[in-house]
Parts: sequence; C-alpha cells; structure tokens
Amino acid sequence: MAMLFKPLVYTQEQVQWLETRGMVYQLLMDFLSRPPRMSLIAQWRRKVEQNPKAAVSQGGQRLKAYLESIPEEDFRSVCHQEAREFERLFTGREAVIPSCESLFRSRLEGSSALACSAEVRKVYMENAVVFNKLNGERDDHIALELEFMAVLAEGMLAKANLQQSCLALADAQIHFLETHLLKWAQPFAKEVLKATNSLLFTGLAEMMDEFLVNDLQQLRAWRESQSPAMG
Repeated sequence: MAMLFKPLVYTQEQVQWLETRGMVYQLLMDFLSRPPRMSLIAQWRRKVEQNPKAAVSQGGQRLKAYLESIPEEDFRSVCHQEAREFERLFTGREAVIPSCESLFRSRLEGSSALACSAEVRKVYMENAVVFNKLNGERDDHIALELEFMAVLAEGMLAKANLQQSCLALADAQIHFLETHLLKWAQPFAKEVLKATNSLLFTGLAEMMDEFLVNDLQQLRAWRESQSPAMG
C-alpha cells in the first residue's frame, strides 16, 4: 500500500494559531531569561495590546491587565522592582527556585534527573538549534527550553511548503513537551506562584501553567489531522 500525504495547506486560523503560540513562547522566554528591563516591558505591553489572542488564558489576561495598568510616572520604579524580584527568585546561590530542569527535577526525582541536561542538549543538536548564550546559561534553563519551542514553532510557519519538515517539527515539539518541558514547567510555575506577590511573575507563571498543556493538545490534534492516508 502506498502512503498518500495530504497537501499541507494552513488555514488562516492555523496560521494565526502558529503565530500566537510562537509569540507566547517568546514572551515567556524573554521574561524568564534575564531581569526585565524597561524596554522589554514596554515592548511586550505593545505586542500584547496589538495581539490580544496571545493573552487568551486566565494568566495571559492577568499579565495583559498588569502591563496595561502600570502608570507612566511609576514605570521606571516598577521595572526596577520587577528586575529585583527576578534576581531574588532565579539568580545566584540564594535563588528561591532552580531555573534549570536538571536541578529542579533532581529535587523531585533524585540525582538521576541530572542526566536530563545532556538529553536536552542532544535534542537541540538533532534539530540543528544553536543558542547564543550571552550569560552562559545551561542548556536546560527554562528560558532556553522555551526558546527552543519558539524556534520550532517559527520553523513550522517558515517551512509551510515542506510537508515532511513541518511534520518532523511538530513531532519534535510534541516529544520535547512530553519528555522535558511538561515534566517540570508546571511544578516550576506553581512554585513561582507560592514564592512571589509580583503581578508580573504570577501572571507569567499562570500563563505558562495553562498554555503548555493546551499547546500540547493542539499540536497533537494538528498532527493527527495531517496523518497520511493509506491508498
């Protein structure tokens, strides 16, 4: 029997879905990679305002409302306050929450989880993704894992005319969510919610908690719809 692949044509709704999920991964990555600067907060305040679909979840709505509510006269001080909170939560030996998968999961699963850093590095290599690590981040840092998903989401749009490449990208994202991100991002988000009163970081944590599960469901459904027919 021959395998007949249906033509890969994105509907307008699917294009919007791909653009939106890439934007959400990028937003989460930007705010969890380094202390947020004024320019970053201002940039995302504009982007979320222009693309309301990026904030459809409860956490996304909370984050959008917070970004829009910052008074202009307090903008500088609020940004400095959020940057200090980032450092308290995630930076240095005194960090409240480990922001790397191997370190976070080793607390829950034991020392065997430390090997997941090498597994993550292998996944990046298999998908030809190389990061420009400005601050020496570990491969399994939450921000790099989110950026990996953003890169592959963008690839699905860029390679719309290459069916096999898009299917492979979808498979890689499903696998990465199942074996890595969803193994720890939700517990990570819940710890953030317990550890901070920051409306920025509680919004981000809620958004990530809700978004990743939904994104996996949508990816699986899309992948299923593209399965080859037997002929």
